[in-house]
Amino acid sequence: MRTELLGQEKNIVKIKLEIEASEFTKALNRALNELSMQVNIPGFRKGKAPRKILEMRFGRDAIYNEALEKLMPDEIRKIVDDYDLEPIDTPSLNVTEKIEEGKNVLCELVFEVRPEVELPEIDGLEIEKVTGEVTDEAVDRLAKRIRIQLAEVKPTERAIQDGDLVDLELTIKVINPDGTEAAEQPKPEPSHEKINLADETIRPQVREALIGKSKGDEVTAEFDVEENHSDRPLAGKHVKYSMKIETVSEYILPELNEQFYKDVFGQNTEIKDESAFREKLREDITNEVNETSKTDLQNRVVELIASKSKVDLPEKFVARQIHSMRHDDEHWAKDNGLELKQVYALDTEEGRKGYEKLLRDRAEIAVKNVLVMDECAKKYDVHIEQEDIDAEFERRAKQLNVSKGFVAKFFYENKEQLDRLTDELRWSKVADVLISHMNVKEVKELSKPEEVKPEQEN
Repeated sequence: MRTELLGQEKNIVKIKLEIEASEFTKALNRALNELSMQVNIPGFRKGKAPRKILEMRFGRDAIYNEALEKLMPDEIRKIVDDYDLEPIDTPSLNVTEKIEEGKNVLCELVFEVRPEVELPEIDGLEIEKVTGEVTDEAVDRLAKRIRIQLAEVKPTERAIQDGDLVDLELTIKVINPDGTEAAEQPKPEPSHEKINLADETIRPQVREALIGKSKGDEVTAEFDVEENHSDRPLAGKHVKYSMKIETVSEYILPELNEQFYKDVFGQNTEIKDESAFREKLREDITNEVNETSKTDLQNRVVELIASKSKVDLPEKFVARQIHSMRHDDEHWAKDNGLELKQVYALDTEEGRKGYEKLLRDRAEIAVKNVLVMDECAKKYDVHIEQEDIDAEFERRAKQLNVSKGFVAKFFYENKEQLDRLTDELRWSKVADVLISHMNVKEVKELSKPEEVKPEQEN
């Protein structure tokens, strides 16, 4: 085999391949023998059909292609090693001259490889990290949430107060800008819901509409749903909640005593009084705040480095990502009793175009982030070792209050989950290395984002 680099344009590499006649003849004989064993031809025992009969059945060119397919895996591996390529797909093969037995076979292989990524100067880049003090009010809120989890729920005939549990019949409708109901409603049928007014995340419009009302009352609340809301059929819409109150219940909170602490932390807990209870909650909140701050910082580091990097995105990578995201969207819709066309209004041309653009935008961001992080991993020689995986097993075991062996068994029996975990660990490790090279500025809250202009549009 002889090879020659014909050229490279962006991430497309063309290699000339000359296969010696003797190599091709061996592969051709192997292909003929296998075809003879695979087919039943009347009048011939299996494996004994003459070549001319096989050529009549399959065609000479098809048999030549079979021979080339047998040669290619080994030849491609040699080329990848010799030219230090990182292919992202199986290369295409073009036979450049008509094949003649007894002569060398001339081919051209076209590889789509990982594109070059031009990283910015990372040392000295500035990024903000949010640091927050755990206040007494935060401890109070967590203590109340824990008490509510163990509280007695008691029906009451009085008017609704803040912190009550309200059972109601809920109808959600999307409202047009002119105040009329939208023609297509993702959730037109009423449902029975429980609204926990002790939950701080309850929308203020809903809270205000319910407080002071009583069983049997009917109230409404209108508000704009965030663009990134998890309930995708309602995301970015103006909605109207129509609520018919069925029952009102109050929480009878348990006393803070030794039995309560045992119910919360287990029979062998060392927490005996309110002071120790609050200190434990403060510690838990601090750990959660630190973990959230770390994850947020890692994500913003990826966004920052990607926005300042230059890379031509391979269309095959983007297409695969679009396919994967569409598949995830379809599953999400199905799990929620919907069709994808209901979630993204795919019955209209505008809806279809909007969804396709949304998918491509999301896919391009995801692909660029992966390519940039892979390049950063190379630059700083970041690898995931077994000790990293073991440490993560240990962390998750403590979090779930199970044995490390139980966690390890789950991942080793689920290769896809283990691969995903390894990718997450690698991503986190690369982000931490990047942070160590940057100027981290601790702030109470993030500065208002400025419009970031990428070095190169993709």
